[in-house]
Amino acid sequence: MKVIALRTNPNLYACKSYLLLGDWNTLNDVNALIDTGSDAYILNEIEHTSTGVGKKPVNVIVLTHNHFDHVGGTMSIKEKYNATVYANIKTNHMVDQTLKDNDVIKLADCEFQVIHSPGHSTDSISLYCEKDQILFSGDTTLFIRDTNSSYTQDYFETIKKLAKLKIKIIYPGHGDPLDEHPEEIIKATLKNLRSCKIISN
Repeated sequence: MKVIALRTNPNLYACKSYLLLGDWNTLNDVNALIDTGSDAYILNEIEHTSTGVGKKPVNVIVLTHNHFDHVGGTMSIKEKYNATVYANIKTNHMVDQTLKDNDVIKLADCEFQVIHSPGHSTDSISLYCEKDQILFSGDTTLFIRDTNSSYTQDYFETIKKLAKLKIKIIYPGHGDPLDEHPEEIIKATLKNLRSCKIISN
């Protein structure tokens, strides 16, 4: 699988958008976009990316959650490519299908497990490819060093789920990919959370 981090509008606050393509751009691959940024700025980059002869540049869009910096460009890209939009909840007319915890969806040439990951928002999801040991974490906070703070039970449960995964690289919603000891980072966060105050949602 090829993961291409697309440049988003430098003049707006925006998440990282990732274009996922199969290694060989075959007809069976599902060209996929994870999050769209705050506007349609990424369209130009998609148009100038080799996404396979005879294939739509984007077949599906997966939104990790409904915050503006992740969904702002969705309608423009959906209409341009007639793409199917997936998210955890149907907050408006742009989402075609919902994804729930443990659903499996094909993106590029990989099967991804959907992990409901509340904490940052109630509709947050992460996407995990076991074959390549890749995690797209959205805006889930992965670094917790302070043991004197309070966190919700939902967030605690999210980190417990992520700590069970075999991970080689994490692509977050903001910042650079985490490819140095990502499993240890999550497990350290889980350990610190166990010393924090966990509050009911």
